[in-house]
This record gives sequence, structure tokens and C-alpha cells, in this order.
Amino acid sequence: MNRQQRRAAAKGAGVDARVVQYAKSYKCPDCDSDTGEVTRDRFGVHHATILHDPTCPRLNGITP
Repeated sequence: MNRQQRRAAAKGAGVDARVVQYAKSYKCPDCDSDTGEVTRDRFGVHHATILHDPTCPRLNGITP
């Protein structure tokens, strides 16, 4: 297996369990947020959706 094949296999491996665990441990300091879906794009970058309360000042851009 060459380098290109190894990289393609790693990108197609799915979401890393360590990333999911890290994302689930995130807590917003301003509300009782939950972690939604964690996905991995075609470039291998993980994305997590954070579900804030509708009244969260961080969600509404009031706090830095």
C-alpha cells in the first residue's frame, strides 16, 4: 500500500471516537448546550454541531 492509498483509507475511516468524546465533553459556559452530530468531511476534518439554548448569549453573539 502506497502513501496515497493509506491517506485515502484514513479519510474514509469515518469519525474518530476520540473526536466524538472530546466534542461531547464541551459545555457552553452560558447555557446547557448539547453536542449534536459529529461528522468528517472529504478532507478528513471533523465538524461538531453544538446545540445552544435559544436564549444563550453566546449563540446570539452578545458575549465574545
